[in-house]
Amino acid sequence: MAAAVDPLISEALLAAPQISDYPQFAQCEIPLQSGASRAFLGFIRPFSDDQTAREILRAVESNAQLQISSGRLSVETVPERMHPFEDYLIATAVPFTVLVAEFEGGEHPRSFLLSPKMTPRFSLSPHLRPDKYVWAGGRPYPALCVYSGNLFQYRNGEDKLQQLLDQTATYLAKYLIWLRTRQLFRRSADGSRQFVYKRKPHEPATEFDLMHARDAYWDGYWPGRLAPSGPAQHLATIKRTDECWCWSGKPYGDCCRPKEVAALKRAGSPVLASETWNRTTSTPSRTPLPEGANDNSPGWSSPRRTQPGEPADPHFRRPVGPA
Repeated sequence: MAAAVDPLISEALLAAPQISDYPQFAQCEIPLQSGASRAFLGFIRPFSDDQTAREILRAVESNAQLQISSGRLSVETVPERMHPFEDYLIATAVPFTVLVAEFEGGEHPRSFLLSPKMTPRFSLSPHLRPDKYVWAGGRPYPALCVYSGNLFQYRNGEDKLQQLLDQTATYLAKYLIWLRTRQLFRRSADGSRQFVYKRKPHEPATEFDLMHARDAYWDGYWPGRLAPSGPAQHLATIKRTDECWCWSGKPYGDCCRPKEVAALKRAGSPVLASETWNRTTSTPSRTPLPEGANDNSPGWSSPRRTQPGEPADPHFRRPVGPA
């Protein structure tokens, strides 16, 4: 248990484990100014070995059912079709130190990755909530965007934190696949991205490649379907009476919708020309693979929360340190 404790929060656990299927998590001190009512600290290791990681990649891409036990993922029936990125899944039995924050009322709990630390342009996940963060060790940690509050509904009669940790384990599995499949890109003057270097499966991604090129960055493949993101897609897929995507537990019409409508109006977006929305569950399109990559894959790039051509989400602001 001691290996799971991050000194950024506390060296001493305050209570015995309280999450039934996650005995490696225990209650810890609540991060200052987080607004949380309880906090838990522990670790999640989504893959037991590289072969399991490859099987999970196939299963996620096939939308197959996953089994999760104490944060460890498995699949009962492995899809036969190999995935072109399987060779990149090496050294995947990685543990992640995770902090979970629970809140009063209808607000959803959140999970935060404390270790390994994420580094911009190198290992920063493309799916984060920087508007919802906690302070630890003098730095902000953004919440992991493990699901859309509009699409994922907690099941009654089951431990809510256990359900969150199951979602977090799946997220971390995808994040690890993203890390292992990273390739080097560069942002051009017109905002488009250029493929710089195709890394071989056994070749490590390093920060050295970023030292002399401020516009260079590593980006990998995020498997599976993605929830609609950004104001335009939210307006097109979420009814006013549906729960908001932001985890507040409030109806979309009483929460983020007015702000997103205002943001689109400021940008002069044509999506507001009609109040008749086509509800869809389609995944945002991905850019093509780099030259030489297997074209059987959907693509390398991971759509960010704010899609090209849309205004930045009004909730997303740079965190300011506690007073």
